[in-house]
Amino acid sequence: MEVDELIYADRSSRGKLRVTGPQAAWFLDQILTQRFEGVAPGEPIETAMLTVHGRITAYAECIFTTDETILCHFEPELRPGFQEELQRYVFATQVELEDVTDEHGLVLLAGPGHEKAAEDLGGLVHPTGALGVPAAYVWVDRDSLDGARGGIAGRRVAEGELEAIRIANGVPRWGRDMDAKTLPQEVGIDARAVHFEKGCYLGQEAMAKIHFRGKVNRKLVRIETAQELEPGTELNDAEGSKAGRVTSVSGRSALAVVRRTVEPPAVLHAGGVEAKVVA
Repeated sequence: MEVDELIYADRSSRGKLRVTGPQAAWFLDQILTQRFEGVAPGEPIETAMLTVHGRITAYAECIFTTDETILCHFEPELRPGFQEELQRYVFATQVELEDVTDEHGLVLLAGPGHEKAAEDLGGLVHPTGALGVPAAYVWVDRDSLDGARGGIAGRRVAEGELEAIRIANGVPRWGRDMDAKTLPQEVGIDARAVHFEKGCYLGQEAMAKIHFRGKVNRKLVRIETAQELEPGTELNDAEGSKAGRVTSVSGRSALAVVRRTVEPPAVLHAGGVEAKVVA
């Protein structure tokens, strides 16, 4: 789904973390899935934190503001657990972690002209793939949030409309389509959030085994349903065997995690409701 007009939304409720110090990039390189060392200021990074078995425990979008300062934002339910988990590995590393959720607001913009609108807000522009269309977050001071929103010549949208765009474009979201039982490859984030050539990090061995020698048993698909289903609804195949479950819903469009053998245009069933796999 494309966005044919400038839209914006306030996502200031997302958790926010500032990582600073001469070893900030090195530290995150040892813990998270994406490369941080050598990344230039202004370049966006999507990354995950894994267990040693490769299951996702957190997902974040980060950006360098200087060579020694990195800002990250993430779903509200990961605050404060994400910071606390990172803190366990600091030891003697020259790095500081600071929760800046209440210090900064986040405005999300998408659609034609969103780049200029983002720049005009005067904050840190943070490009994002969260909706599956060109978009950007803007970090602004909390004190100037109301003024920033009021100066945007676009249409303010609610979370439900953002979810409709995301789901139509098949983009997974933490807490909906991925959780602590999910492997990155199951929801397709490995292509953009996992670096397979850098050194060791938590879960690196599991990621390498899957990437180079194996495969996963589940995958994220987009489905169209005869009537709206609830997230968590189980899906069965034509023989009545469990095929997967619904993870995100927007009307009759939904995302589901299913067996890897399920391919479009398979028709699955949730009770008496048909769910057609479309992508």
